[in-house]
Amino acid sequence: MMDAEILDLLEDIGRSSVARQNPAVTLTGDSAQTRRDQVLRTIRGTILPRRLEFTAANGDCLAIEVNSSRVTDVFRVRTGIAPDFETQPRDTLAKKLAEIVTDIASAPGPLSLISLQPDAVLEADDVGITFSEISKACFQVELPSEPIVSIVPEPATDDVPADEQSVLTSGFFDGAASFALGRIHIGDKFDVHTDGVCASGQPAYADQTVLEQFVKDLVGWSEDSTNDDRGPQLIVMRPAGGKGTALAALKDGQQTAIVIHESRKLGAAVNLWKSLTGSGR
Repeated sequence: MMDAEILDLLEDIGRSSVARQNPAVTLTGDSAQTRRDQVLRTIRGTILPRRLEFTAANGDCLAIEVNSSRVTDVFRVRTGIAPDFETQPRDTLAKKLAEIVTDIASAPGPLSLISLQPDAVLEADDVGITFSEISKACFQVELPSEPIVSIVPEPATDDVPADEQSVLTSGFFDGAASFALGRIHIGDKFDVHTDGVCASGQPAYADQTVLEQFVKDLVGWSEDSTNDDRGPQLIVMRPAGGKGTALAALKDGQQTAIVIHESRKLGAAVNLWKSLTGSGR
């Protein structure tokens, strides 16, 4: 490349460069598989010693130390206990690293990445676990299935008297107590009641920002599913294959009831809906 061409290239870069206001880089994978691939590529592309922190949309974090495409330490994991690099054999470490990479990739996206200076100078014998070992072990770790979304047809207005419609969500919330793992009730003024795994401090707890976005999504699904907003609607989501945890959401006007339950108990949620609306008669 001629000197003039180099100068032109540098000038183009200068014109197009935009200062970053935040040190975090967003990994915009729209699936757990894509996000896991992005995490692995980041490890592979890290040559100098760095502390990499991957943070999910819900605040869950994976913090690892990487050098020459090798993971040399783990400081923080989303769930469970970090692996012990001093006592565990290489194959065990590779499997554990594959699991924690898959775990953070399975958290709500997008992921944000911050690359920091390591806390301490690496020891000469701190060779770590290679990208290839971790990538190979990932093939043995199953990713969670992407959810399947189903919309249960809403009953006609005549099937649900007006004075009953106002208590549908509270009835669904109360009635699900016998089979739910966790429950959320969102009232007219966005007053929120939770219990089980959805309660504050529990694994499925969602703050107001997350709940507001979820309610907006429900509105979008309602609009997509019908041209005539005639009444309440039940939306259920379950993993592909029918195993694992499922979710049922009853939306009635400004109120919403959300129930997390085992997938095999989907029939109980639908039967509860039918009993409340009278659509089973």
